[in-house]
Amino acid sequence: PDQKKAKLEDADFRTLKAEVNQKRDRMRNIPKLRLKEVGEEALMKTKPEERVPLLLDDIQALLMYTLLRTDSPTNPNRWAALEKSAKLTHTTVLLIEGLTSDDFTEYESDFKECKKIFHNILQVVTPSERLVEELACIPLSDSHKDILLAEYGSLEAAMLACKDNLLIRKSIFNNIGLEQPGEGEDNGGEEYDDVELPPGDKFPRTQLLLSPIQMINEDYPLPLTGCLKHRYAGYVTTNDHYAPVSPKSPMFGLDCEMCKTSIGASELTRVSIIDEEGNEFYETLVRPENKIVDYLTQFSGITAEMMKDVSKTLKDVQKDLRNKLPPDAILVGQSLNFDLNALKMMHPYVIDTSILFNVTGTPGTKSKLKVLSQKFLKRDIQCSSRGHNSIEDCTASLELVKLKLSKNIYFGDQWLQDRRNYHKRVKSKVGIATPEDIQRLGENSTTTEITATLFGHARKKNKKSEIVTNGDNLDNFAGYFGEAIKANAAAKNLLSFQKLDSDKAAIEHTMEKCLNYDFNLCCLQLKRDDLATVDAKRAKIEQIDGWVRKLFTSISVNGLLVVLLAGGEVNERSRMAVAMIQTRKG
Repeated sequence: PDQKKAKLEDADFRTLKAEVNQKRDRMRNIPKLRLKEVGEEALMKTKPEERVPLLLDDIQALLMYTLLRTDSPTNPNRWAALEKSAKLTHTTVLLIEGLTSDDFTEYESDFKECKKIFHNILQVVTPSERLVEELACIPLSDSHKDILLAEYGSLEAAMLACKDNLLIRKSIFNNIGLEQPGEGEDNGGEEYDDVELPPGDKFPRTQLLLSPIQMINEDYPLPLTGCLKHRYAGYVTTNDHYAPVSPKSPMFGLDCEMCKTSIGASELTRVSIIDEEGNEFYETLVRPENKIVDYLTQFSGITAEMMKDVSKTLKDVQKDLRNKLPPDAILVGQSLNFDLNALKMMHPYVIDTSILFNVTGTPGTKSKLKVLSQKFLKRDIQCSSRGHNSIEDCTASLELVKLKLSKNIYFGDQWLQDRRNYHKRVKSKVGIATPEDIQRLGENSTTTEITATLFGHARKKNKKSEIVTNGDNLDNFAGYFGEAIKANAAAKNLLSFQKLDSDKAAIEHTMEKCLNYDFNLCCLQLKRDDLATVDAKRAKIEQIDGWVRKLFTSISVNGLLVVLLAGGEVNERSRMAVAMIQTRKG
């Protein structure tokens, strides 16, 4: 009997072991979003004063990556890693316009199901307008657009047709494009295609601007919330009202010099700005708030004699620049983040020569301005034993940018050149679109289906997508995403647009149909009556919370659900949204 019992126990053990192994194998194959430090800092559970929100670009990069995987021209690596992404079955996004991160904080106890489901609940800065379009459109207006083109082919030049590449920048500097007091309609609607390039420019200078994400990564001061708000307390913007940047926006070279003061920090002692013609636009010495203990003359060129009668303060300089700089000014400089931090000022449009030029071919490697000037301008600078000359430095930076604009996007960037040459060897179609390319794209009806949208990329990969809404914006979506996409995709049932009469109907449709599509986007626009009182808002949140639970159980095992509480009425606080992200386990 004892022997028989032992055999039974052995059989039970083998069965149990097999079950454990199966469960372990399933767990190994479950896609998981692992947050990096940037993602951790954006978590809603992080203290508000320490929180740094993500940008909508970050969420967009994740969605694009879930849909296209290794074929995606963007990825979420800045803030997260999607592990076992190949096992991901499909993606469903529920976008709710009308609720903000403040609402989530205030009514957190009513989001019972959401808090059970989602391990990753993050704060996100969103544009105050055209949220869906911006979420779906790949931003290609900045200097790294060519990286995407190199990865994805020259037909992607059609991405230049993005309707508004300022929206993410607007989500940070929310005074871009606002009507100025006493003025009429803002004229920021001018399309780049309609703007003639300045003499000497071979491509739009807007392509050289740092993107908002680059500005965050390079420690540029930005008017964001949380710990960045505390870090940049006392900083001011260079203008109360910015005009949208364009290929004709004026460039100004900027360089500052600092001296060490009694508080152990370096403080501003000189500001030099020149215009595109090389004329002095602004030049002044600055009296630091604290006593100078080291003039750092060998670097700054500042001496005690120079500073003897200086009375202008940092606040005086800030006031001067706010009065003098045009609302669409592009500031140019070498590692300009240091200059703006010295000025304690924030500016949305910057070109940084330390990032623009790469002589080593290694990404992220920066060369000194002295080296760049020698190599590209054939000019020696910073040679004086009396220290740097800020006019000389800002002149060199501006001339480097003008030289690049007179050549092409690849000039001075060995890394981009190497990538272009590689793709040429393997006969890939790459390159920045010329005006002729754009014209050909416009003339050829078969290429109009290739757009800047996530859905356009999905269609090319035979991925099925659906957009569902309860609002009046479906016609706008269809027009924005392209009638050609709609027509061509419909033939293969690759893209579906659905407008339902109510938010409940939209949710139920998405629950029923989500397994049929690789990507589902359900957009709900809450009515004012739903949010008119505390009781009404609480009831709506509880209803939405229940919908989220049902939607989560409707997606497949290894599916991804993203819920965006995407802001409310237009004001600074309403731009703070919440993104809840979770994969479903078996």
